Amino acid sequence: MSDAPLRTEGVCPDTRTRPGGSAHSTSAAQGETRVTTLELFFDLAFVFNFTQLARLLSRDMTPRGIVQVLLIFWLLWWMYGGYAWLTNHLPPHRKRHRLLLLLGMASFLVLGLATPNAFQGDGVAFGVGYLLIVTVHSALFAFGGHRAARNMLRIAPFHLVAAGLIIVAGIVDGPVVYALWAGAVVLEIVAPMVTGVSGFELRPGHFVERHGLLMIIALGDAFLALGIGTDGERAGLSVVTTAVLIFVIPACLWWVYFDESEKARRAELALERKDAHERSRLALSAFFYAHVPMLLGLILIAAAVKKTIVHPFEPLAVAPAAALAGGVSLYLVGIAWFHGILKIGPQRFHFAASLLGIAAIPVGHLASSVAEVVLLGLLIVSALFSEHRWSRQIDRLAPHLRSTDAPTHTRITTPPEVTRS
Repeated sequence: MSDAPLRTEGVCPDTRTRPGGSAHSTSAAQGETRVTTLELFFDLAFVFNFTQLARLLSRDMTPRGIVQVLLIFWLLWWMYGGYAWLTNHLPPHRKRHRLLLLLGMASFLVLGLATPNAFQGDGVAFGVGYLLIVTVHSALFAFGGHRAARNMLRIAPFHLVAAGLIIVAGIVDGPVVYALWAGAVVLEIVAPMVTGVSGFELRPGHFVERHGLLMIIALGDAFLALGIGTDGERAGLSVVTTAVLIFVIPACLWWVYFDESEKARRAELALERKDAHERSRLALSAFFYAHVPMLLGLILIAAAVKKTIVHPFEPLAVAPAAALAGGVSLYLVGIAWFHGILKIGPQRFHFAASLLGIAAIPVGHLASSVAEVVLLGLLIVSALFSEHRWSRQIDRLAPHLRSTDAPTHTRITTPPEVTRS
């Protein structure tokens, strides 16, 4: 299969079917870069790390386990963001770019294998894998032109020092291990504050599509946790019923994020309207920071599902009950934050559902796993229904609110929050 740009329903702008039956976006015809199959392949390798994080958390649902997951997650997510910006700037069309990107994938595989025991003996392996990832990332940016290479030279030292701290953490013992990991995370947080992100060109269509594809894969990982959680048990009525009920959660979370592609078009337009500096800042806030609670929520859900499906009609322990409800709540908080940053939809419905989701913890702990799953499903559906009614009211009460400065290939209904911004 050639590494042709990949088109994905629900993530790309409006399409037109050309003679011959192939669908191409107008923006693509104008030269807009789209996600390639190699980038999708890369994302599959990256999400393997999420599977390992869920495994780590399901094994150790204690404050220690949560801290470990948070530290590992931040470094993984930070470097994924770096690669997303990289391929947005430098599409992997040349062989040398593809080979280096495949090397980066192999490095993420090393990290994934080391993740479950990164704090118990595999810290050096994790650190070496991270060092390789940041080195490949910097090397690829060197092919992106003089300006990109100069910008990367300002950021690379932060990455290299962070990798060195992780390697040292794998050698030593005691509380200093967590201090070194925390130092690496702080370095990555400080890096964009010191160096800035305005020196990188950003293509909105590719950026929105890339993160949409990642979310599909991450949601799929939560779905696959259903099969892993059964551990080969017979598909009896209780197991099947519970699995279908649990499936409602990732299915509704998918709908919350994509909303039949409307939010993707609004997000792309929100980025296109900004100048280069403001666009980079907005992209960092919306597609890195606001996605953190969403992805952490999916990790929590995947970890909890493995505990939930085993004995669906029995009360859950406090930890998995909190992980399941907390995961849903975190995801909804991330969605609300995402909406607020880009001004592409309402926030109050998702915030309200996230707060009410915490009330599902005692339901799962005192009643049963299924009761908690049903309650959480109802909360997500209620938020979806409320948002749908909100959108229909906007369309009915203010049909004249159309974008006047949008590109011709992207016509959307603009909610009042956009016009007030």
